[in-house]
Amino acid sequence: MFGFRLQLKNLRDGRLVFRIPLPYRLLLLSIGALILASIVAGGDAGGIFNRANTIPLIICLLCFAGAAYHERWIFERETGRVIHQSGLLALHSNKVYGFSELASVEVRRLGIRGLTPPGEAKIKLPIRALFRLLLVEKSGRVHTLETYRRSQLARVQNTGGRIAEYCTLTYISSEQDPAT
Repeated sequence: MFGFRLQLKNLRDGRLVFRIPLPYRLLLLSIGALILASIVAGGDAGGIFNRANTIPLIICLLCFAGAAYHERWIFERETGRVIHQSGLLALHSNKVYGFSELASVEVRRLGIRGLTPPGEAKIKLPIRALFRLLLVEKSGRVHTLETYRRSQLARVQNTGGRIAEYCTLTYISSEQDPAT
C-alpha cells in the first residue's frame, strides 16, 4: 500500500514538529511534473486539453494538490502551545492549543463499535487492528494526530511518548507492544 507517515522532528530552535515528510511531497511533485511533461511532449493538434488527456490531467492535478497539501503539528515548549496547521500551502488554517488545555497524549485502539445495531447479527469485517495517536484536552475533546496499523504499534508508542515527554503531559497507551 502506498502511503506515508507523519514525521516527528526536533528543530534547531527547540520546537518539535510532526509533519508530512518532504520526500513524499517531492515524490508527488515529480510524478505530476513527469505526467505533465509526457502530455506536452506527446501533444497533437488538439493541444494538451483534448479528450484523450482527461485522465492524465486529473492524475496530474491530484499529484500537484497532494504535493501542495500542508499538515503539521508544532509543539512549542517556550510558549507552551501546540499549533495545528492544515490546508494547501499558504491557504492553511492555524488552530492553537495551550499546553495548559491538554490532559494527555494517548495511543488508543480504534474500535468499530456502532457498526452493528443492538440485537442484530454482528458484521464480520476483515479489519486489521488500528491505533490512533491522540491529543486529549482536559475538557475531553480529542484531536487525532494520526492512525496506524498494528504493525506500527511500537512506532506510534515511541512517537506518543516523545510528544508527551516534550510537552510534559501524561502518556497513556491502551495496548502493550506484543514484543515486550
